[in-house]
Amino acid sequence: MDQLRYFVFNKRKDYESGYRNGIQITPKGIALMEGESQNGTFISRLLDSGEEENQWHRAVIQSEDYGDDSIKFYIYCCDRDRVAVDGGIRLWEELIRDTEVPIEKKRRVMEPYLAHIVQNPSDILLYHARGRYLWIEVQLFCQAGFLPEISHMKIYAGNRNFLSYMPAIYQTGGREDFLGRFLGLFESVYQDLDEKIGDSKRQLDPIAALPEFLHWLAKWVGVSNAHLWQEDKLRLLLQGIVKKNLIRGTREYMEYMVGTFTGERPFFLEYSDIERYRKNPVAYRCLRKSYAYGPYEVSVFVREQAVSSLREQHALKRMIEDMKPAHIRVHLVILRPGIYLGQNVYAGVNSMLVTYERANLNGVSAIPSIVGEAEAKAKEE
Repeated sequence: MDQLRYFVFNKRKDYESGYRNGIQITPKGIALMEGESQNGTFISRLLDSGEEENQWHRAVIQSEDYGDDSIKFYIYCCDRDRVAVDGGIRLWEELIRDTEVPIEKKRRVMEPYLAHIVQNPSDILLYHARGRYLWIEVQLFCQAGFLPEISHMKIYAGNRNFLSYMPAIYQTGGREDFLGRFLGLFESVYQDLDEKIGDSKRQLDPIAALPEFLHWLAKWVGVSNAHLWQEDKLRLLLQGIVKKNLIRGTREYMEYMVGTFTGERPFFLEYSDIERYRKNPVAYRCLRKSYAYGPYEVSVFVREQAVSSLREQHALKRMIEDMKPAHIRVHLVILRPGIYLGQNVYAGVNSMLVTYERANLNGVSAIPSIVGEAEAKAKEE
């Protein structure tokens, strides 16, 4: 079979080469520009199949829509890369990108070459699109304050042509058009499976794998609650997790997991760290009272800046409980930035000055009242 020819829109330059009105380029693709208008238009560059009278096969679109009227596709096709406009000849590329030409005029010029109109497409067969060149107009419409997005587009210039494997009687006459379109449905299924199989080795690379494959990879290597991880941190974790699994259940393994999740090295305090102060009775009593103490207890200290939200703190607690040895009890301590009475303060970690706050006792401001009484007594004397 011939190698498939297709065009992909998945990078910033793919969208910069076309025309945009009310459309912004996002890290994912394109989206309706917020606050500008209720609709926007994107017209792609010309896609060249290299053959005249080429029968375009298929378009696959990944999008986030909000109803049947939020995204509309217009697909144009012709055999020439230029067109007659106002008594002259202009290249389609120049006409499409020309911001001085009103969009209504561009549509009037393009209308004779319109092949398909589709609302919210995800996978369509381009059985009316015949010609060497193809381009797409995308219209996005705001729906109840929600802005639709296009994240990925893939347009196939040709197919596997299953029809060529049929007996000659099915390849001639009026049957060809209908049967070719009918077999196109099965060709699309074959294409998807073929691409997934060919792309499977890339999905085993944590850096290159698609987001939906990351959780699948995480299960392979024993990482539970992968859905609680941020995508970039999960990719970083999976890169080195195979070697770290050899020391699973150890302090080094827990440091690696917690450090990757939070983005910074955590602090551990174990039984042996306190026992070394046994010869100093005052320090020993203080440490035993202040920290988790016992041969099967461990304290883990993490700065609040590393897990700022309650969701992240809860996720970290769940992760620690899942990976710790069964006989070990782990206490997670979140270190707030600043010096507070009754809380752990460590020089260079969370020992910093913070804004002044009044001390409160049962909801009543205590220190200003004491100061006020002292000032009053001073005046009486």
